[in-house]
This record gives sequence, structure tokens and C-alpha cells, in this order.
Amino acid sequence: MKFLKSPWLTWIASLVVGGVFIFSSYHKILDPPDFAKAIYNYCIVPDELLHLPAVYMPWFELVAGLAVAAGVGRRGGAFGLGVLSVIFIVALGFNIQRGHPTICGCFSKFEDGVDWTDEMKFAKMWREVFLDVGLVILCLQILYGTVFAPARVTEEE
Repeated sequence: MKFLKSPWLTWIASLVVGGVFIFSSYHKILDPPDFAKAIYNYCIVPDELLHLPAVYMPWFELVAGLAVAAGVGRRGGAFGLGVLSVIFIVALGFNIQRGHPTICGCFSKFEDGVDWTDEMKFAKMWREVFLDVGLVILCLQILYGTVFAPARVTEEE
């Protein structure tokens, strides 16, 4: 268990989680209507509410990703991104279970996957589920590693 408390492991996990979410937010921030199409395609969010996650979720991913990577607000960012990853797992899992292929919108534009076959979409959805499971595990490590991080010694002590 000592390894899980390693500041180096926490630092590496923070860079990976932060980097993934910073990268994934980029195209969504630049093109909210495209991301709204991806959200619509999940058939989970009511039409009236589509624009809220399409506009605000990418900014949350960016800010929380920066917080985790930079170490300022790391615990809060890791918790928020962990919860968001669980939401992604549930949304993707729900669509996989009901046989509804979708383009997740995680790392590419919705338009990039329009010509994909259902098999290609399902394969991508499964990859995203596994990626999100890994991100949840890394977020848990960040939370665990920062709780048990060694106390900093100041010159006054």
C-alpha cells in the first residue's frame, strides 16, 4: 500500500488525468453544436437540456483537468473528473446494453464518426468505457495519494 501513497505516482496520475481531460475538452469548446449532436445521440438528455452540458461540460473538463495537472485544487478536480468518468461509463454502458451505437464525442467530433459502421461505433464505445474505468482508478489514486501525502516541513518548524 506504500506504493499507492507515493508522491511520484500521484504526480504521474495527475498529469495523465489532467492531460486527458484538457485534451478532450479542446474540440468541444471550439464547437459546442457538434458536441450537442453527440449528447443528443445518447438519447438520455431531454432535448430542452442539450445545450447546458454541450456548453458547460467541456469548460468543467478543462478547468478540472488544469487543476489536477497543476496541483491547485487537485483533490476537488480529481473528485469531479472521477464522477464525470462514472457518468460517462453509465451513459456508454446504457447505450451498449440497449444496442444503441453512438459516437461518444469524447476525443473527436461527432461528424468524424458519421460514416462508421455499428460495429466500429460499439468497438469505440467499449474502448471509451475501459479508458473511463482507468481514469476512475487514477482519480481514486490521486484522492488516496493526496490524503496520505507526507506533510510539508516549513523552515519555522
